[in-house]
Amino acid sequence: MRINRDKIISLIDEMQSPEPFSGVLSIADANGTILELCRGDAIRSESIPNRIDTRFQMASGCKIFTGLAICQLIEEGKLTFETRLSECVDADFPNFSPDITLHHLLTHTSGITSYFEEDVNPSYEAIWQDYPAYRVRRPADFLPLFQNKPMKFPPGERFDYNDAGFILLGLAVEKAAGIPFAQYIQKNIFDRSGMEDSGYFALDCLPKGTASAYIPNGDGTWRTNIFAVPAVGAPDGGAFTAAPDMQRFWRALVSGELLGPKMTERMLHPHVQADSPTTHYGYGVWLDRSGGQTRRLFVVGSDPGVALRSEYWIEEGLVVTMLGNTGEALWHLYPRIENALGL
Repeated sequence: MRINRDKIISLIDEMQSPEPFSGVLSIADANGTILELCRGDAIRSESIPNRIDTRFQMASGCKIFTGLAICQLIEEGKLTFETRLSECVDADFPNFSPDITLHHLLTHTSGITSYFEEDVNPSYEAIWQDYPAYRVRRPADFLPLFQNKPMKFPPGERFDYNDAGFILLGLAVEKAAGIPFAQYIQKNIFDRSGMEDSGYFALDCLPKGTASAYIPNGDGTWRTNIFAVPAVGAPDGGAFTAAPDMQRFWRALVSGELLGPKMTERMLHPHVQADSPTTHYGYGVWLDRSGGQTRRLFVVGSDPGVALRSEYWIEEGLVVTMLGNTGEALWHLYPRIENALGL
């Protein structure tokens, strides 16, 4: 397909408010790369620039890996979509409904109260003032933040985006697979997809080629997000990836390399309507639908200093990925870039 490269480059370079874009943009179709663009610094204190293979934090964009892991384990017969929470997670939830299933957790319809309720307190960073982020290095470390909270509504009643539900899915993966969550994802998704630059890295022990994420201080200076997000990414968010890896992932997923045909179809089915009549949710993945058909699959992620949007356009075979290591510019840019693509 023909893309107005100059227009897209101009949109990014003209971005100044609320901040200049810092990150990467990758556009590719089945024939290869169409456009790659890098701006800003991965490490500001050393003036190390972002590169197309720089690893960025994903925030909630990695929920798709958790959903995929559950589908793999169901395909292997170790779980079912109707497996109840009490059957697959070894923890006490005194106020949770006994009817919560993996399907409810996968589709954000469980009705549990999350550890982060954005409509109550929109600051994700504030969570870690009383429960230090450096203590959160495995899925079970999140449990004290929500396991005693009340239900919000009965399971299956409606869609309500929920990070805690994906923490529980990660714990279900660990019990069913018998290995730590991050190890399972590395072996069964990253390695199988050829995603050599992706992983669940500790913020205090990052590998070479990894971008720090930056939060503005309000006086023209910036700080990293090391105290604003958990020390190690979890089933609900926080993995690292690079733009070429997301292209590899989408191709592996839709081509059936990670799941059989029937399970791939079920994972990518519009199980529940989400934020608008055209937006639906599968298992860990968003779907944009029009005329009864899914036009694109996408994931999004937003944390302090982190922004991600990665999409697979089904008819066009197009993968568009933007990764940012500041928190605002990407959200202002992406609609304009999408418009320039003419999709």
